[in-house]
Amino acid sequence: MGKIGILVTFLALISAMRCYSANWDDAAAALPFGQAVASAPASLASIGKPAAPSIPDTDFKKWFSTDPSADPYAPTVWAEIAAVTATAGNQAGWTAVCGKISAAAGADRTASPALGALACSDAPAVTAIQQFAVDLLAEQAAIALWIDHAPDASIPGITSRQGQVRLDCATLVVVAATVPASPFAGACTRVADTAYLAGDAQTTFKAIGDAYALVAGEIARQSPAIVGEPVYFDSKPK
Repeated sequence: MGKIGILVTFLALISAMRCYSANWDDAAAALPFGQAVASAPASLASIGKPAAPSIPDTDFKKWFSTDPSADPYAPTVWAEIAAVTATAGNQAGWTAVCGKISAAAGADRTASPALGALACSDAPAVTAIQQFAVDLLAEQAAIALWIDHAPDASIPGITSRQGQVRLDCATLVVVAATVPASPFAGACTRVADTAYLAGDAQTTFKAIGDAYALVAGEIARQSPAIVGEPVYFDSKPK
C-alpha cells in the first residue's frame, strides 16, 4: 500500500473513532447514573396500609348455643361463622375479629370457653394457638354447610379445610403432639376423621367439634383473662 493509501486509511480510522466517541458520550449522557432521580408521585405517598376488615355486629353467643332443641347445623349460624373466620387468617383480620368477640364475651374466658377461645389474649403463645381454633371452626362450618346442602359447600372444600388443620398440627409448636396426653394431641387425633368421605359428615362434624372443645378449654386454662386487643410475639411494647 502506498503512502497515500496509508494516509487515507488513517484518516478514516480517526473519523470513525470520533463518531464512536461522540455517540458514546451522547448515550452516556442519557443514562440515569449520577442524575437526580425523580421522587415518587404524591399519589403513591398518600397510600397507606389497608384498613382492618369490618366485622359486622352479631350475637356471637348464638354460635355456641347450649339449647338442646337448637339445630346444630343451622345454616344461618354456620354461614356467619364461615364468613367471620375467613377474615381472621392474618394479623389485621384476627385483631378485628377477636376485638369484636372480646366485647361480647366479657372478662373471664373460663365462663364460656367455646366463645372465649376467639376473644383476644395478652399471651403471645395463646394468640398463636387461637389460629388453630379458628381453622377448626372454619372446617366445622364447611361440614355444616355441606350437611345443609348450601350452594357453595363441597367435599373438596371440607378436604381443603381439613388439610389446613392438619398443617396446624404439624407446624405450630404449641400444637405439636409432643405430649401424647395433651389437649392438643387429642384435638389433632380427632381432626384426622374422614367419615365425611364415606357420606357420614355428621361424625366428622362431631369430631371437629370435640377437637375445638379441647383447644378452647386449653386456651381458657392458659389465658383466663380476656383483653381488648391481642398481643403477638412481634408486638412492640407501648
